[in-house]
Amino acid sequence: MQSYTEIPLSELRQYAPNFREALQAVCESPSFRTSPKSCEFLRHVFDRALNGDTDELKERLIGMSLLGREATYDTGSDAGVRVRANDVRKRLAAYNTSKTRASGFAFDLPSGSYVPRFYRATALFLTAEAGDEAIRDPAGPYEMEMPLPLQRLAAPTVIALFLCVICLRWQMAQEHPFITFWQMVFQGHTVRLYLPPAENSGDRPLVAMQEIQAIAPLLNLAGQFHTQLSFTRDATARDGEVLISIGMASESKPEIKFSEATTEDLSPHDASRLAIIDTAGGRRIFDRTDSKVYPTAGNSAALLTISNRPIRSIRIDGTDEASVDSLVRLLCERDSFPDGLVDGTTSQVIFPMDPSSQPIVFRDSAPAAQTNMEKTP
Repeated sequence: MQSYTEIPLSELRQYAPNFREALQAVCESPSFRTSPKSCEFLRHVFDRALNGDTDELKERLIGMSLLGREATYDTGSDAGVRVRANDVRKRLAAYNTSKTRASGFAFDLPSGSYVPRFYRATALFLTAEAGDEAIRDPAGPYEMEMPLPLQRLAAPTVIALFLCVICLRWQMAQEHPFITFWQMVFQGHTVRLYLPPAENSGDRPLVAMQEIQAIAPLLNLAGQFHTQLSFTRDATARDGEVLISIGMASESKPEIKFSEATTEDLSPHDASRLAIIDTAGGRRIFDRTDSKVYPTAGNSAALLTISNRPIRSIRIDGTDEASVDSLVRLLCERDSFPDGLVDGTTSQVIFPMDPSSQPIVFRDSAPAAQTNMEKTP
């Protein structure tokens, strides 16, 4: 008899040839032979997972790359990706329970996810001396088979512990700054997203594809909060809405002297204490209050501006594209989200890209102060 144990995604590469053979057998099976589209979808998510590109296995990105949808398409009303995935799940389930299934390696597509799970077989043997005890195959490093009676005895305790963990995680999720911050953004508001146009084609500003990919974590985050982001050409915040601006362009002033910089030297949208300015030495973060420049030459940093009065807006900018991308990922991941952003005040935060540096927080017009927020990646 056989038991299948899951292989971590980090260890898939050593089994890649085996799983590609298993995929070919699946696509040639009666379950998939009559549906080329389902096989195409399966190959798409299979290849991304096997190559370690699981970040691309989001509904919107699959719709864009596989189904040819535009970046702004409404995933709520367009169920193309979900319908295709559900059909693949049904066909895979039928194949995995059939007698024609390949015995050595298998995979499935779990409900609620577009990342396949991969398994390999672990042979189990029953001997007269062992009685009812199942002896694990030494080749299976991820699984420990336990005698069935012990499993039955432990089941109530395991279920109770499982429920306790679920309750604790739910309680922690409700109190986590990541949840609190983004609920304040997404719930009860219309959220507009502004990206500076890369170029203009007639009257239509165009956004570079790499910028769409850079904001993929934010699009996915909005989906988790059941909110749609509407793209806008207008970088002006409006009452009753939340404006998220990413990579707003600054005005080019190559001859500016930092000691003489004033409000007039900055772009119209840079009315706060800190702003990005273009200089002969590159983009810099300028502090009007202290006439100070961040960061020092040769380093890069991202600037986060959160305005809650009178109209709520979030601006993400940086001295280069890499710093902007890094800050977007930092804010969209629960594990890396900074703790000090949920207090309802207007604030600006400088995130140096140097791993040894801490973020620097400015609240309203208060002096700069180092905080205990997490280091930037």
